[in-house]
Amino acid sequence: MERGESESDLRARAGGASDEVPGATRPPRYLRVGLWQAIAGMSLAIALAAIIVVAEMSRMLAYRTYYVNRRVAALNAVVRDLRRQGVATQRKLGSERAHASVGEVFEKILFAPDLRTIKLVAPQEKDKSGAQSDGVHPANGRLAMSESAGGAMLEASGLKASENFKVYRIWWMPRRGAAVWAADFLVGDDGLATVPVDLPPARLKESSIIVTLENETYAEAPTGPVALKGDAAHAERVANPRRRR
Repeated sequence: MERGESESDLRARAGGASDEVPGATRPPRYLRVGLWQAIAGMSLAIALAAIIVVAEMSRMLAYRTYYVNRRVAALNAVVRDLRRQGVATQRKLGSERAHASVGEVFEKILFAPDLRTIKLVAPQEKDKSGAQSDGVHPANGRLAMSESAGGAMLEASGLKASENFKVYRIWWMPRRGAAVWAADFLVGDDGLATVPVDLPPARLKESSIIVTLENETYAEAPTGPVALKGDAAHAERVANPRRRR
C-alpha cells in the first residue's frame, strides 16, 4: 500500500477491477448474433443438400424401377410367346393323335361284321311361297355305326365353316322324349369333318339323328338351325369286305 492513499481509494480501485473482469470475458452482442446466423446458414445448407440428394436418389430409383418394369414386361411377352408356341405345338400333336385314333376307330367300324350306315342330308329350303326349293344343298354326310365295334363315325362334307363360339352338335332324336347329345365338332374352310360319335342308348336304336349349329355352351336340347339329318330306321347294312375275300 502506497503512502498517501486512503482506505476509500483502495476500495474504489478494487471495485473497478471487479467490474472490468465480466466485461472482458463476455463477447460482444454482434458476435453472438453472427454465430447463430452461421449455425442457421449451415443448417439450411445441410437441409438443401439432403433435399438434393433425396431428389437425385428418387430420380435414380424411378429410372431403375422403370427400366426393371420394362424388362419384366419384355420377359412376360417372351413367356407369353413361348406359351402360345407350346400350346400350338400341343394342339398340333393332339390333332395328330386324334387323327390317328380316329383312323383306327374308323377302320375298326368299317370292318365290323354288323356295320350299318345312315345317310345324312341337309334339310331342303323353302322359297317365299312355302314350296320346296329345287336347289340342291351341297351339305351331306354318312354315319357308319357298329355295335360290336362299340362306336360310330360321321363323315360330312359341304358344311359351312364354324364361326367363333359356334360348334356343330350331333343329336340322337327319339320319337318320344328328350334329345340325347352325341358329339360336337368344328368345320374348317374345306367344309369336311370326320367325327367319332357315341352310339345311341338301347332305347333309342330306331331314333333319327340331326346335326345342328349351336353355341359352344352346353344345352339340353337343340336350338340352332339343322345342318344335316338322317333316320336310323333307314340304316343300310353293309357287307363286310373281308368276308367277300
